[in-house]
Amino acid sequence: MFYKAIDFFLQMCYNQSMKNTKLSSKDVYNFINPSDLKDISVIEAAYRKKHPEVSKQPMAKSYFALHLILRGEGKLVTPNGEYPLKKNDIFVRFPNEVITYYDYDETPFRYIFVTFTGATVISYFKRLGITPSNRIFKTSEDLTKLFKYLVLKTCEYPEVNDIFAAGCMHLIFADLAKQSASLPKNKYDVKESYVLNAINFIQINLSNRELDADYVAQYLNLNTDYFLRIFKNVMGTAFSKYIVAKRMSLAISLMDDGKMSIREIALQCGYEDASYFTKSFRLAYNQSPTEYIKKHIDHIRKNTKASDKD
Repeated sequence: MFYKAIDFFLQMCYNQSMKNTKLSSKDVYNFINPSDLKDISVIEAAYRKKHPEVSKQPMAKSYFALHLILRGEGKLVTPNGEYPLKKNDIFVRFPNEVITYYDYDETPFRYIFVTFTGATVISYFKRLGITPSNRIFKTSEDLTKLFKYLVLKTCEYPEVNDIFAAGCMHLIFADLAKQSASLPKNKYDVKESYVLNAINFIQINLSNRELDADYVAQYLNLNTDYFLRIFKNVMGTAFSKYIVAKRMSLAISLMDDGKMSIREIALQCGYEDASYFTKSFRLAYNQSPTEYIKKHIDHIRKNTKASDKD
């Protein structure tokens, strides 16, 4: 009954509001007003005819994002694996993780992306089964219209575009919920529940130097060896590698912000010894933090200027 109600509401929206969702021949960028909405707050909704070179580099952001591929083929590279991308794919970016996505020369991308934050997002992701290892979905005709509608219509309501954009995102998640409801349901897995709790705990404790397997296992009231086994079974990677990857992703995000010294970033990522942090960073990215900053200095300066304006 619940999903029938969603379907009726969505269909009403489509019939009334989405008769014209044709994208223009130019890129479209909508920067959403800063919002005090706590459930979902949209930052940007944009359409790109061409994937810019700067966006093809390994990069971490501090927010969630949905990308809808309208045309082309390419690849998504994440800490959890590599995934092919093609027309009608939707993929998810998670906060503070370093990912790379690029198109092939012979099949260039056209795509829509929406960036956002919010407490409700985490709840939605859990209910819909969206995880770092399950992040790619197929769009539908109606869902594609919703993405286009969000991009095209947001600029028409400049004074309240944060509310309008948040409403569109709820509808997008509602449509994804319809897809999720039609899939076979897995039985409740207590191991996955433990690991999900561990991931949330890790995310908010990355700056804690005491964060290790014993620390997390104690929080979950589990034996450490048992915790390490179920973590690897569920995540497909060792706990130690996961922690380093998350800390390095956070480091990239902080460097891109351009507000902290390397020493401060090291501390924020849970490293008391800056030289050990540098060694870990080099092992992860084959370059030192200083070398990374020099290579991306123009991008970092842009982020810093934008932040200063805010």
